[in-house]
Amino acid sequence: MDLLSETPQLPLLAGTAIAAFAIHALRPMKDTSGFRELEKPDSTLPVIGNLLDAATRVDDLHDWFLEQSLCFEGRPWKFTVPGQGEKIVVTSPDAIEEVMSTQFENFGKGQFQTDLLSGLFGVAFGTTDGELWYHQRKAAVKFFSAKILDMFMCESIHKGMLRVHSEIESAISKNEEVNLKMLFQDFTLDTFVEMGLGVDLQSVGAKTRHPLHEAIEATSKIVFERFRRPVWLWKLENWMSVGKEGELRRHMSSVYSWMHDVIQQGVEQSIMKKQGGEGPTKQSYKSILELFLDSPEGEAEGFTKDHLVDFILNVVVAATDSTVDTLTWIFYAIHKHPGVEEKLREEMNKAFTGLSAGTYLTMEHLKPLAYLEAVIKETLRLYPTGPLTFREALADTVICGDILVRKGQQVMTPQYAMGRNPAVWGPDAAEFRPERWIDSETGKVKPVSPFKFFSYSAGPRICPGMSLAMMELRIMVANLMHRYRFEMDPSNDGSYMMGVTLLMKQPLRVKAVPISR
Repeated sequence: MDLLSETPQLPLLAGTAIAAFAIHALRPMKDTSGFRELEKPDSTLPVIGNLLDAATRVDDLHDWFLEQSLCFEGRPWKFTVPGQGEKIVVTSPDAIEEVMSTQFENFGKGQFQTDLLSGLFGVAFGTTDGELWYHQRKAAVKFFSAKILDMFMCESIHKGMLRVHSEIESAISKNEEVNLKMLFQDFTLDTFVEMGLGVDLQSVGAKTRHPLHEAIEATSKIVFERFRRPVWLWKLENWMSVGKEGELRRHMSSVYSWMHDVIQQGVEQSIMKKQGGEGPTKQSYKSILELFLDSPEGEAEGFTKDHLVDFILNVVVAATDSTVDTLTWIFYAIHKHPGVEEKLREEMNKAFTGLSAGTYLTMEHLKPLAYLEAVIKETLRLYPTGPLTFREALADTVICGDILVRKGQQVMTPQYAMGRNPAVWGPDAAEFRPERWIDSETGKVKPVSPFKFFSYSAGPRICPGMSLAMMELRIMVANLMHRYRFEMDPSNDGSYMMGVTLLMKQPLRVKAVPISR
């Protein structure tokens, strides 16, 4: 289902326009003398602003942001949607650094975004501000930096890869296609649920999908619909538990019920061990839940069971969606650029001389593969998992020296547009060219400012699981390419579907061809 395929009904548009006119006419004038007046799209209309743009470009809104950003040549600009206020759009690394880092205390997620995303991510460090964000962020950094969690992920990924290979081999034996996107969904959900809760869903190869998978997938779509609906309407439906919001509440109720049961079992087991005089478990790898339960009491201060559920749900959903999307776009991009594929295979063949096609490649094997990392980063540049980022001003402030941002006003960064903008990445910004990441003298990957390469956010809110995510991407891509070549369905045009992340609209159907060594 395409989330934005339905054009808003005429009565709703008319009502919104009337309300916007009333607000516009009654609001007090604010003194903005001395500040820059930002440019706005030529399509902006009186009173309703860019409402028609939002309605007519619902299927390719990211490309609308790209078109406008190109028109303004990297300069900040603004647009308006009635009921959501005037938004400022920035695409320059300097402006992003100011919002995300230099003035971090002046910008947060804000209540608008917290309300929108809480239906999917819960109330956790990815959707909140203030003390709750600080405590959960601190816990996230601690857990994700634990070597014992790295070991857990390595074990889980290896187990999942064996299942993925089994599914592909089965399809080869039957001369059938494989939907890589669905395979990636099952693989990543298994991996990150096991990382978070220590539970193996065994989704890969299962005849029926786990209810958790279906609930998260359906909820993600419903949550994104909130972005194009009046806040009062979806909040009313949520309160009444009707329509799509009623469906969302039912899905999340089942997710929370399942997660509470799993966590309760973990808590009871931990209590029994402590009562029996046992200390923290000494196994070689642990899930986030186990790390939390084994941590000193002071470190868990302020964490309720609900907070823990939201924390782990945030990690699972965010990590699963972003990894699935990136893997899907990587294999699409490699197929569309045969020269890139051959160069990547040359690098792998040189590094893996003497290894059979059946050898499982670990991070130790992949350390010398600079071009592989460049391919992944180039994919993230052009196909960012979070194509739009919002920050809300927590107080009146000034950015870029002369742009006034009022308290409650949103500043947006369209990463999809930014990655394709020549003002940021040069005249070949629209080209898929991994070589841009390689230092010509050292042959290694060049460091790039996180405020320019913004796929994992930047500043104090930079993704704490970035290293684990990159590890999974490297291992998955390398192991699949080491064993197979993929012939892609030519009907796949690479179009995206609007969502919280950058989803490929079509299945990624391929025929796998084994590589003999």
